[in-house]
Amino acid sequence: MTADAFPTPTAAAETKAALRARRRRVPERERERASERVAGKVVQVLDWEQARSLHVYAAVPAWGELDTSAIVAAARELSPGIEVVFPSLRAVQPLPERPFDVVIVPVLGFDDGNFRLGLGAGFYDRFLAMQPKAKKIGLAYRWAALGDRLPHEPHDIPLDMIVTDA
Repeated sequence: MTADAFPTPTAAAETKAALRARRRRVPERERERASERVAGKVVQVLDWEQARSLHVYAAVPAWGELDTSAIVAAARELSPGIEVVFPSLRAVQPLPERPFDVVIVPVLGFDDGNFRLGLGAGFYDRFLAMQPKAKKIGLAYRWAALGDRLPHEPHDIPLDMIVTDA
């Protein structure tokens, strides 16, 4: 990454605000189609017979997040007895202390190294650091790709994969 990729903290905040605004403007039907494509890819890529626990966000439609309900339904069908855990929407919440086999997180923006830009509260940054063995998957719209322009810090955890609607 070049030093001038995000020349100031203000530029990074503006990028986050622009991505957040764009995601909120995604029409419902487009969000539904994108969610279907993403769910189909996630269902195909994971070894559900080995997955015993899944930590997955519950999408907030008003935020334009990709819906995870089809992924959860498929996980329950393909891995009977799988434990599915959803975080709350509170900005401050306790971190789950147990390990998960699969962790699925929302992605506002992402770079070529699979680092994610989230909403900024830091929940997933802290949580992912506690999940070294989990398969870490981010869900994003294809237009959220930022190339090599996303700054990251030593404590940031790259995802194993980012699944988009492309």
